[in-house]
Amino acid sequence: MNSFTSEQLRHLQAQLQQLLSWAQQLDRQRKPGKPVHWFDSALFSCHSPDLADYVQDSVRNLNRLQQQADHLSTTAKQRITERLNEQISALTQAFRLNQVRQQHQHVAAPRSKAAVQQLAVTGQQLYQQLSEYQQYESRLLDMVRQAERESDAEATNRTLTLHGRLGRCRKAIYEVELAIQKLESGKNR
Repeated sequence: MNSFTSEQLRHLQAQLQQLLSWAQQLDRQRKPGKPVHWFDSALFSCHSPDLADYVQDSVRNLNRLQQQADHLSTTAKQRITERLNEQISALTQAFRLNQVRQQHQHVAAPRSKAAVQQLAVTGQQLYQQLSEYQQYESRLLDMVRQAERESDAEATNRTLTLHGRLGRCRKAIYEVELAIQKLESGKNR
């Protein structure tokens, strides 16, 4: 593998480490009771109530891609890359859904009209920014799908580059969603 691809793989590794940290945090907060079935069994090879186990599954796929890259065919690399993309998308969506679930558990309380109006303006800006980022994410996903259809080494490099951009985009979406949550939880007090 060339250094460009190795750099992209290191970026994906860093992304997965961040997801693992978040997953471990959520796993510690989980209340006892009925186990959660996070994902479809076709997407991940593990079955666990702990979200961190699913992130570890993605880490194993990335490690396989890194360690065996010279021995894998282009098709095998593309399959692993595609599976990683699907897994990271599913993990990111799980974090978003968990955040929404937590948001709805807060009790609403009234605020002054002037403060609510100011928050509404800021909220509109955040929602507009979120919409722009989601459109960008959609375009990146289309570009990833297109690059994955091609089977040369350049397409694999392009796919990995796009995955890096997609990861940064998803991180930005997550941060805007957190800002919206903070804003809305402030409205409800």
